[in-house]
Amino acid sequence: MTTAVLLLMIGVVDICRGLIRGPRWSPAVGLVVVWLLAVSGLGLDWWWPTLTALVALGWIVAMPSSDTSRPRGLWPVLLLGLLVVASALVFGAGGTADSPAAQVYAGFDLGVLQEVPLALAVAAGSTLVFLTRSSNLIVRASLRRAREDDEPQPTATPASAWTVKIRGREWGSVEQGGVPRRPTTQLLGGRLIGPLERVFIVVLALSGTGMVIAALVAAKGIVRFPEISEDRGVGGKAEEFLVGSFTSWAIAAAAVLYLWVIAAG
Repeated sequence: MTTAVLLLMIGVVDICRGLIRGPRWSPAVGLVVVWLLAVSGLGLDWWWPTLTALVALGWIVAMPSSDTSRPRGLWPVLLLGLLVVASALVFGAGGTADSPAAQVYAGFDLGVLQEVPLALAVAAGSTLVFLTRSSNLIVRASLRRAREDDEPQPTATPASAWTVKIRGREWGSVEQGGVPRRPTTQLLGGRLIGPLERVFIVVLALSGTGMVIAALVAAKGIVRFPEISEDRGVGGKAEEFLVGSFTSWAIAAAAVLYLWVIAAG
């Protein structure tokens, strides 16, 4: 469960510092809560949650959540991916069968989900939390990277002028300078649509309905087409749509692979 605790810690701290408008120390509270859950509830040795907490703190520094802050690049995402892969392959599902959480989980009547082991349930919940705010930060970092070498140039509104003429003779004029205006390349609603889309893709992939995923991807392109077609002069929206969508789909695919590995034991 070490990998699940890592994803849960990162997801919780990102939610605390992004969606919850509280004090700056709110991510620390989230880390402590998840640490206590991992040690007291899941029965993990204290040093593993401590190491994952240090990784989560490094994530906070490397991936700012403010829209005015510039991410450090994509290297934190690559490092996190390597840690998740290594942890999932080495430790697998992990967990302690006689932990308090396992005993409580065994007492619930989950119906068709009764056969789902606790380790897989924790991994699924941690992945769900990570697919919200944290995945949005990854998409934003990829968009920043794509804009570095292709930043749209500012444009100016045409200048207007008033000319004073008497009997056909020009006596003076007043000009109003153009106001620089940068074309907008941000597709509105992505912060909400992105997490929902990733969760739907993961759920549909795990349920074996690949055709529905293809229909979902096609529907997204159809819905965004009118907005993208209006940007023919600049082309920024089309590029942002492609980069953001492919990054979001890659995250969802990675989540599906991770859950498959945990389910395989």
